[in-house]
Amino acid sequence: MIGIVLNPVSGGGKGKALADEAAALLASRGEEARIYESACEGGITERVREAIAEGCGGVACIGGDGSLSEAVQALCGSGVVFYVIPAGTGNDFARALGLPKDSMEAFRAQLEGQPAAIDCGLLNGKAFINISGSGFDVRVLERTEELKADYPGEQAYRKAVSDTIRHYVPFSPEIEIDGKRLESGAYAIAEIANGQYFGGGMRVAPDAQLDDGLFDVVLVRAVPRLTIPLLFPLFILGLHTRLPLAKQYRAKKVCLRAPGMTINIDGRLERMDEGHYEICPGALRMMRPIKTA
Repeated sequence: MIGIVLNPVSGGGKGKALADEAAALLASRGEEARIYESACEGGITERVREAIAEGCGGVACIGGDGSLSEAVQALCGSGVVFYVIPAGTGNDFARALGLPKDSMEAFRAQLEGQPAAIDCGLLNGKAFINISGSGFDVRVLERTEELKADYPGEQAYRKAVSDTIRHYVPFSPEIEIDGKRLESGAYAIAEIANGQYFGGGMRVAPDAQLDDGLFDVVLVRAVPRLTIPLLFPLFILGLHTRLPLAKQYRAKKVCLRAPGMTINIDGRLERMDEGHYEICPGALRMMRPIKTA
């Protein structure tokens, strides 16, 4: 039996329709499905736990990276197969997994795929699936939330980017990588990546692999404010890591320290003074699409 877990507002309110479609697809394959709806933030974790307790051998989560991040709180290390039905704005983890953009095509590709053991990250003991970090991107997310009441969708994001550039202040954390403290400095971004993408397709960690047992740590030194618009296209394409201002590391453990910093965790923002990261190799059982020539 496969549990289908969703927030009813997923996919702009299409979550329930996608759940019914997913259940019909499973029925056509002779597999039983049960739908679990979450009504509040954080509720997906509890619905996943309920599905596992009721004997589901697989769980399909409908939503974006935030919903998937909630699901892995219960799935990390559980041995239950995790399916992704992308229905968010960015769907960056689904992109890293190589899934089709269409929600049902993505689900079908996994059902017909091959078993895989995918890494999961921990931040202060809580699981995350894709990317976490801080810096310029966090301020853009914060400003986007502030502007949503006055600007629709992409307009809010674009204005947030422009506002953040005008008021840009570098991020100056203490950073330890596998127990070794780096020389202090100011950074535009400091990202701890399991997947390659964030922000709806920006390739922040172009060399990251979901199953190599390591984080890709991407650090970009602070740059003059007026150069940011020139660097943005390189950042989107993942070419920023070729510049001297960027450094990449691979690590099992990372620590960020900065009083009152805001951390992005799969698109969700949290305040903390210290972030202790640890990779959990192969902690998620999934089905990856079969690659074709």
